[in-house]
Amino acid sequence: MLKICVDIGGTKTIVGLINEDLKIIDSKKFETNKVDPTAQFNEILKIAKQYVTDFKSIDDTVLNIAMPGPCDYTKGLFLNPPNLQAYNGFNAESYITEHSDFKPQFVNDTDAAILAEYQYIEDGVEDFIYLTISTGVGMAYVRKGKIVSGVDGNFGEIGHTVIKSNSDYKCPVCQQYGCVENEISGSAISRKASEILNRVVSTREAIQMYIDGDNKAVKDMIEEVIKLTQQLCINLFSVFNIYYIVLGGGVTQSSLPYKESIKSYATAHHLIRNSTFNVEVSHLEANVLTGLYFVGK
Repeated sequence: MLKICVDIGGTKTIVGLINEDLKIIDSKKFETNKVDPTAQFNEILKIAKQYVTDFKSIDDTVLNIAMPGPCDYTKGLFLNPPNLQAYNGFNAESYITEHSDFKPQFVNDTDAAILAEYQYIEDGVEDFIYLTISTGVGMAYVRKGKIVSGVDGNFGEIGHTVIKSNSDYKCPVCQQYGCVENEISGSAISRKASEILNRVVSTREAIQMYIDGDNKAVKDMIEEVIKLTQQLCINLFSVFNIYYIVLGGGVTQSSLPYKESIKSYATAHHLIRNSTFNVEVSHLEANVLTGLYFVGK
């Protein structure tokens, strides 16, 4: 049975048809409308309705949607999402049910991703964390084989917890200095490199400069980003009493040495000595979109 799944990101949205083997049968991608949620969901519904018309063996009531938090995922209600500020207060569930016959279900994007990762994680692992570092930063947690979602689906919103107390950058969203998202995300790397070089520098360019050793200030900045990420991960190992983290997102899939550096840092500093810490970089494509197949199961 095919299901229609939707991954709404801060920059792009993907609507896809997923089968029970987590294969993407078809997908449509478009730029996320950051200023008009009504237009955004009209486009989603247009694609979804066309899928129902064009494909057989499709569950024509299912519309599983991953939305960037924070949201009240039990209601499909956006609650001040940092990268989609114009969506604050928009009720996606009400809009969809008023304009279609779909019965939407909503989850955090990292929750959808960890559902896909769990299908492929090594045998015997029932407790692990998925940490994504991309435009923003988020996490999800599987405990005894079950996802932990929190009261309203916002478990793991670590992007706006403080990790650098002496930071001089004040987050425009949470109004704190040194929050995780503004210190270690791809956006943070780009912002910091741009400040150093006094021109616009993309995340990709900054990382390449680090690899090539082209600029000492950029190199030092990224080394601090890696160190802060190590400290974040040992916090996760300790607080959740887990020994397995899967890294996702474009930044961790770059050439930066996240996997080995996090493992070595945890081994050196975790209070429980001689523990084995597993850190893996996700190799799944579109894990958010495919993980949505399991929402509601």
